[in-house]
Amino acid sequence: MITNDRQYRISRTQLKKLGDAVEAFDIEESEHRLKSPILAKAEVDALMSEVDNLESQVREYENLKSGLVTEFRADSMKELPTVLIKARIANGMSQRNLAEALGIKEQQIQRYESDNYASASLHRLTEVADALRLNVSEIAELNTPLTREEVVEQSKIDWHRFPLREMYRRGWFEDFNESLDAALTCGRELLEEFLKNAMPRRQPALFRGRARAGSQMDKYALLAWECRVLMVAKQQELEGTYTSGVITEDWLRTLAKESAFEDGPRRARKYLSRSGIPLVVEPHLPKTHLDGAALLLPDGSPVIGLTLRYDRLDNFWFVLFHELAHIAKHLRKGRIEVIFDDLDSDRDTLEDEADEFAGAMLISPDTWETALARYLRTKETVISLGLELAISPAIIAGRIQKEANNYILLGDLVGRGKVRNYFTEVCFAQ
Repeated sequence: MITNDRQYRISRTQLKKLGDAVEAFDIEESEHRLKSPILAKAEVDALMSEVDNLESQVREYENLKSGLVTEFRADSMKELPTVLIKARIANGMSQRNLAEALGIKEQQIQRYESDNYASASLHRLTEVADALRLNVSEIAELNTPLTREEVVEQSKIDWHRFPLREMYRRGWFEDFNESLDAALTCGRELLEEFLKNAMPRRQPALFRGRARAGSQMDKYALLAWECRVLMVAKQQELEGTYTSGVITEDWLRTLAKESAFEDGPRRARKYLSRSGIPLVVEPHLPKTHLDGAALLLPDGSPVIGLTLRYDRLDNFWFVLFHELAHIAKHLRKGRIEVIFDDLDSDRDTLEDEADEFAGAMLISPDTWETALARYLRTKETVISLGLELAISPAIIAGRIQKEANNYILLGDLVGRGKVRNYFTEVCFAQ
């Protein structure tokens, strides 16, 4: 990431040099020198990839400097340092300006930003946010594994803690046609009926499973979202009936090939439907930060819930396969009946297993170990590997971004804005 004008000028100069190098590249000379047309092509592709990466960084810095960017998102504390740097640039403040506002030396700000504020105290982070006039509203809690034992009697439920206003706004009380004020007046009755319809044969539970969560997970919002997903799942007309053991490696690899089609997400839902597995898309509620969940209906059959928090093809396919891994390996009636996932947060053994399994089913480890795209990281090699494996290049680009920890790299291949449009029945405006 470019953090100051000096880096920007250097990057612009380097970008021109790389552009000139690409333009002057002699493919025939390279083929002769390397004695391979494939390696020669890889050499120029690597140069072009560097150009794309540097162009993205320059464009991001220019957008921030324009003053048009006023909102920044951090889904975890790990992302806060990047937000502070972006906010400083968007405020038109140099590192020297910020240092003067804090009463410290410019070199200290340079050190903070070079190591992503790793050496800064919480007090210092707060001072920086204040100096930047940055309103930080994210709340955090301990990432504690939550088990199915936290089942509550209805008499002990704090009904006021449910996000009733948001549930009403989304139309979740389908047979209730009165005003919001009326809904607030009879809130408990509406919520009791809502829970009863979703879970007719079991006691409401604030968790019957596990949650992978780095940001605050509001238990009542999670329960409301879970009930909504279960109700929508029961209303779906499936093409097949679920049988235990249907999710095999061959079944998953066949599903992965659906990603190669332009309407892959729609095909994925149909593919799951043929095996009796409902796929429900429901945006997450505030204070849940969900990517998805694997759940069991009262009869023990599975459901996948996705929020499409990130509208990207690579994210859609990985979250889908992650939840399928939970169904195949971890969900058990009477034991773990729901697993909520915020995939930006820290992992445990169970989540590591699901991540590894999902990745292996999308791209086999042997293939990935020797894939040219993994090392050259160019658009051409990614597309070529996608064709070879008959999967979407977005899956490959997303894997490369994660390994490189560079979410600008190959950004035009991850399929931004290409998922939600296939779920037109869902309202994503929040």
